[in-house]
Amino acid sequence: MAEISPSKCRLIRYGDTNAVETFNCDFRQAFGNVQVWSDRWNFEFPIAEQGKSFIRINRIPLTFTRTGQYTLEVSQ
Repeated sequence: MAEISPSKCRLIRYGDTNAVETFNCDFRQAFGNVQVWSDRWNFEFPIAEQGKSFIRINRIPLTFTRTGQYTLEVSQ
C-alpha cells in the first residue's frame, strides 16, 4: 500500500487565459503510478503513459506536464 503525502501543488494552465493556482493536495505514488488530488482537482499519471501523454521531471518540485494543457508542480 502506498503512503499518501500531504503536499503543496501549483497548477499552471495553458490556453486562451493562462492561469496559475496554488493549493494543498495529497500525493500518492505506487509502482511508478502517481495520483494527486485536492478539493478541486484530481490527476492521474500512469507509468505506462509517461513520455506519451505527459512528461515527468523528477526534481524539486516534482513536475508533470501535459503539453499545451497544463503543468502540475508537487512539493512534498
